[in-house]
Amino acid sequence: MRAAFARLALPVLLLATAGGCTVGAPAAGTAGAPPGASNGAEHAGDDAPSSWSPSADEPARGEARWTVFVYANGDNGRSADLEAELARMNDAPLGEDVHVVVLADWNAGLTDREGRRFPSGSDWITLPGGGAAPTVHREREQDFDDPAVLRAALARAYREHPAERHGLIVWSRGEAGDTQDGTRAGASAMSTSAMIAAVRAGLADAGISGALDVLGLDSYAPARVEVAYAARDVARVYVANRADHDGTSWAYPDAFAFLARTPSATGTDFAAFEAAAAGAQNARPHAAIRTDKLEGLASATASLVHAVAERPAVLPRVVDAIAVAASSAEAGWAPSYARFASELARTADDAAVTTAAELVVAALVDVSVQASGAVPEELGIGLPFDASPASAAEYLETARAWCARTGWDALLTSFLTGGSGDGSSTRP
Repeated sequence: MRAAFARLALPVLLLATAGGCTVGAPAAGTAGAPPGASNGAEHAGDDAPSSWSPSADEPARGEARWTVFVYANGDNGRSADLEAELARMNDAPLGEDVHVVVLADWNAGLTDREGRRFPSGSDWITLPGGGAAPTVHREREQDFDDPAVLRAALARAYREHPAERHGLIVWSRGEAGDTQDGTRAGASAMSTSAMIAAVRAGLADAGISGALDVLGLDSYAPARVEVAYAARDVARVYVANRADHDGTSWAYPDAFAFLARTPSATGTDFAAFEAAAAGAQNARPHAAIRTDKLEGLASATASLVHAVAERPAVLPRVVDAIAVAASSAEAGWAPSYARFASELARTADDAAVTTAAELVVAALVDVSVQASGAVPEELGIGLPFDASPASAAEYLETARAWCARTGWDALLTSFLTGGSGDGSSTRP
């Protein structure tokens, strides 16, 4: 079923109309392109209105146990990857208790493997599961890096697909920004603070007073403690690719099938299963983090920062621990916080710093959903070697809440300025 959906997904999307339709599979051996379109040609219907309500093709669905909303920005270099991911998501037998709804954006400047141009505009896609044809509603082109778009989409998804529990997967946030069909070069992704604020507002707009059960980042968005901490009030559990890998996909078929057969699962149950399934699939488990435990990790981190600041002589050991953690990470991605803290605890040669680092390791075990007493290496943290003003500003934007709580930027400043040990901070 997966291969068939991957081949047919694009014709399904291209044939979607403004009113919405459930599109059957074209006859075997046909390309399924829209009438009058040739390979590489733009499709018709990009002026579809942005308003939408369930049509006769898609009856209004009652409250499910779970609604998982996927905010999928493929309007960069990853449209083909998104098409394949939609096929994998739809492999799962979802049933009536699990709604999976996707807002997908494409890069019309690219073509798929069969030479057909990806559509301009964005698509609301309801996945029925089991490889069946999805319901697709074509809309105008939108900027997925605009927080207002995320806010409105989140509210709409949960209003129109009511459920007891709510999951949000932000797909491909870390790869690049929305290029607007390839016409906007150098686009950058939505900032962490803007994303969290949009989620918070979207939940309120949907009339949801609590937090998301699960917030997930997928595809080129490695797990970061700073991001998890920023999201602690909008999500009970945070899931993302492990710290030292840049593209390990979610185990969608297994994870969604788990929800379908275990609809009473909590967000922690779902995250634990997905993280383990991803590990079995890729030999790299995902990070699954209990956000209500992050204050303990923040307190332990603040104690470590304080201990290092009071002992300038230990800074060379800190530098060595940073190097060990960074050496295991793929270029440009977040090193493992557990690896840094464990190495510092082993080599600090200072009782206070050793104790503080050991407390960080213990707190990391506590926040991890799937650790079972083992030291989790999946959660990354900023340990930058690049001291450029631009990189520092970008880091502080991502880590603003974390640095305000822990003083982590003070430790980085001590390292980057040659270990003055005066505890000064780059915090704005």
